[in-house]
Amino acid sequence: MRHPLSSTGGRARSRSGAALLLSLLILLVLFAIVFQINVGTGTNARVARNDVGLTTMDLAVDSALLQVDDQLKTDAESAGAQTPSGGMAPGGGGGAAAAPSGGAVGAAAGQGQAASDSRKDEWARPQRTSINDIRVRILVQDEDSKINVLNLLDPDEKEAEAAFDRVVRCLDLCREGTQADIDTRTAERMARAMLDYMKDRKTSRVPRPALLSDNPQNEDLGLPLSLKEFAVLPPFDESHFRDFRDQDGKIVHSIGSFLTVWSSVATVADLARSGRGGASGGAPGTPGAAGAAGGASGAGSGAQGQPATGKSSGSSAAAGTGGSAGAPGAAGAAPGAAGAGGAGASAGGVDTGGYAVNVNTAPVAVLKALFDSRDLHPRFWDRVLEYRNLEEEKPKDAPESEKTEAPLDEYGEPIVDRRIFDTPGELSEVEGYQDLPSAIQAKLSQLITTESHVFSIFVIARRSTAAEGDMSEELGTPEEIRAREEAGNSLLRVVRSVVWRHKGDDQVEIVPLVRWEVLDYLPYEVQDYPDEKR
Repeated sequence: MRHPLSSTGGRARSRSGAALLLSLLILLVLFAIVFQINVGTGTNARVARNDVGLTTMDLAVDSALLQVDDQLKTDAESAGAQTPSGGMAPGGGGGAAAAPSGGAVGAAAGQGQAASDSRKDEWARPQRTSINDIRVRILVQDEDSKINVLNLLDPDEKEAEAAFDRVVRCLDLCREGTQADIDTRTAERMARAMLDYMKDRKTSRVPRPALLSDNPQNEDLGLPLSLKEFAVLPPFDESHFRDFRDQDGKIVHSIGSFLTVWSSVATVADLARSGRGGASGGAPGTPGAAGAAGGASGAGSGAQGQPATGKSSGSSAAAGTGGSAGAPGAAGAAPGAAGAGGAGASAGGVDTGGYAVNVNTAPVAVLKALFDSRDLHPRFWDRVLEYRNLEEEKPKDAPESEKTEAPLDEYGEPIVDRRIFDTPGELSEVEGYQDLPSAIQAKLSQLITTESHVFSIFVIARRSTAAEGDMSEELGTPEEIRAREEAGNSLLRVVRSVVWRHKGDDQVEIVPLVRWEVLDYLPYEVQDYPDEKR
């Protein structure tokens, strides 16, 4: 006989089992909700920390840029103070270019030029610092050490052809010895593509803004705001515009380390002082196209500065170079007050129009590209490199008070005080110069300067993600530091800014041409004698 309460007990046990299962489900749901809240909160916290970290890195980058701006300004002001009674340093590429035909580079030396830019300057030495616990490395490239591709548009056909050959030689030499070497045929195709791109704006598939350099009389002419605009053209590709290591570990430099579009800028006030106007041809006393990139080329480069400065067309950086002597200025004249010939002035007032390169800072590939090897043997430029790397001789009888400790490099090692060319005239001190034909010496005077006015500033901000923290990066040899930096355990922010150091009537101004550009690669400095361990 079944117990009268047995069915009731079974139902009670069934209900208690269901309640337990329901409790477990509720507990599981609560656990999932708490876990999701925890994950979401952690993610938001990490995003917030990343935003704070990125903002801190950006502030460190901005502080570094301000530091370099101050160094560039101080350097120009101190150079101006040493200039003889004219206020602005004469000489340089423009001054030498006005020398009589067949004159030597030494003609410029008679000008008494005091200002010069070299790798001995504070701004030119790679620097390392720490800003708000962010490790910062600063590298400055002299844009006047590069060949300006805008010279391809020179209205003088002979000079334009010579500029084309220089660009080809530079592309051919700039990656020599690496697995990314550019052969001569490809270099010619690249130079031709750049020229066609600038001379055929109407059919370009790349959107182009309206520029002060636009000429209603020649709508086909279009000037690049950046060298990287050419990346869309065959045979270019992205690898041509970045620094990297090849499969052998050798450093391959961006072609932007050797070519530029930025080294030909001037204001309308500069042009007025130099007596150049929008409808005029080349500057009086400028032989041929020496020191000139063509009215259009200078105008385009100058126009790049307008968005950054916010100035009106009446006062913005507008024009670089006039045409060759006697050539119609309208060939490159821009509309309105901004349309002008003339040459871009450096911080010292030297008119080179981006045509001349700084012999103190130019890479060997740039120097050897200036002349065909049949006109000037590359061995001469090897001697120039040797000259500017020799240790400066100090007087043995110098007073003790004049002896100073050698400055330290970015790794804390003493910097050797090396020779520089204080003036273009000092090129005559290089072995073999006196044996050069007078025509080559005269051409050298047009293509060489010792002053610079446009600079690319690279700032690499680094925040370590390693367990030992940022302070560990201070330890070790330079080789160990480089290896640690390339290990990939750090957050990186690489920024480039391009500035124009312009000397006005009474002060030096730092005008941004490219205010802030984030890069996706680490830049490497171009060395005369690359260290195999770097």
